[in-house]
Amino acid sequence: MKNIPILILFLFSIGISAQNISGINSDLKLSDSLNLDSEIRIYAGGGITNYSSLFRMYKDKTDKWTAEFYQHYAKVTGQTKLRIEKQTLKSENEMEFVWNSILRTNVEFLPNMSDIKYKMRERGNVELVDGEYQLMWKSKQIMDGIGYKVQIKTEKKSNDVDYGNPESYLKYYPEVDELIYFNELLDIIKNEFEIWEK
Repeated sequence: MKNIPILILFLFSIGISAQNISGINSDLKLSDSLNLDSEIRIYAGGGITNYSSLFRMYKDKTDKWTAEFYQHYAKVTGQTKLRIEKQTLKSENEMEFVWNSILRTNVEFLPNMSDIKYKMRERGNVELVDGEYQLMWKSKQIMDGIGYKVQIKTEKKSNDVDYGNPESYLKYYPEVDELIYFNELLDIIKNEFEIWEK
């Protein structure tokens, strides 16, 4: 049986890959792994530019919370040099409240977006095509926009997930709870720290 998507919107994108993350971490002098018991990193990037950003929030060994925002402009040979801008952020609410609001989005348990693609399509019909019955799905593939990679570590659990264009997909699939939770996570960061346009 074949699964054939019959409604697809194709656009162009370059997401955040593991190789990109390692290079960004190296430029920012951060380890690739999360070493603290309470830490989240959200890498954002996409499109065809050399720009990416990182939101990082963590509690150090003295129980002090810190939130940082990095803007990373990768080196482009023969055109631009590496440029990094770092700022320490202040939240609208107390950081412990923000952290628990983040955990409330279930980010510790969310699967990768690739694992929920089956939820992001309309139920297909069985149709006779060239003398053979086939299942015809209707789905959208939105590839232009922003990709996010989230790494989180708590005392009990760690998780590492990738989501591409979650804001756009939520408009088409508003009932998918993983998209709801992921967008809620982004909204918390945007509202609390006034980064990434809403």
